[in-house]
Amino acid sequence: WGVGQLKVGSFSRSERMAKWNEGLRIEEVLGAKALPFPARKLFKR
Repeated sequence: WGVGQLKVGSFSRSERMAKWNEGLRIEEVLGAKALPFPARKLFKR
């Protein structure tokens, strides 16, 4: 879809947190096949 961000709103609601967590799980499963997160280089571990 050509978006640079995933907008989930405030983390005060559990369904929004669930959406965020699902995005992280999808990225984990896809690994190198996942689309690159543009700001990932800013958040190196």
